Amino acid sequence: MIRVTNSMPREQKGAVLAVALMLLLVMTIVAISAMDGSTLGFKMSANSVYHEEAFNNSESGREVVGDMLVQYNAFDDWSQVDAPAEVFDRNGVQMTSSTLDTDFKVSNGVGENTWDTSSLDTDIIYRDTVNDIEAEIAVVRSVVSQNVEGAGTAQYQGYRGIGKGLGGQGGAHIYFEFRSEGIGQANAEAVTSADFRYVP
Repeated sequence: MIRVTNSMPREQKGAVLAVALMLLLVMTIVAISAMDGSTLGFKMSANSVYHEEAFNNSESGREVVGDMLVQYNAFDDWSQVDAPAEVFDRNGVQMTSSTLDTDFKVSNGVGENTWDTSSLDTDIIYRDTVNDIEAEIAVVRSVVSQNVEGAGTAQYQGYRGIGKGLGGQGGAHIYFEFRSEGIGQANAEAVTSADFRYVP
């Protein structure tokens, strides 16, 4: 006798489908997190590039103004200074040897405080449109001055070497600080400063 059994499929529970959906959800979350991480890394590297550009802009402007001040101190006359075409005054007017009349050796602007950067007035703007460089420079006379001994003091102390008359008359060294703010892409800013010693 042959026994026939009914092999009807049993009712499906759907456990495999639920596990597959859970794995798909987890993989989606991991992929989104990875995308967010790569986007954050891109933004961080871009900000680093923008900051480096702003720093270089700041340095470029500071070096140009430093060279101008060296020339001014050598001749004590702005008409003898070579003003590059990229140099503008605080109002945006191009500065030339005939329009340079600022006397940085006298004093700072009214209300300028060397300890408060926001109180400093922009004295010179360096704007190079070809290389996309812009920097605002404040020239600040330091409150520090240093008295320098001259040949008279050296001779009084017994110095009798060669060049005793060339030891200088003495005087005072005046210190300046150049604070330059460079502006880069995406409104990135960098501030650099350098000390400058004026020897009369």
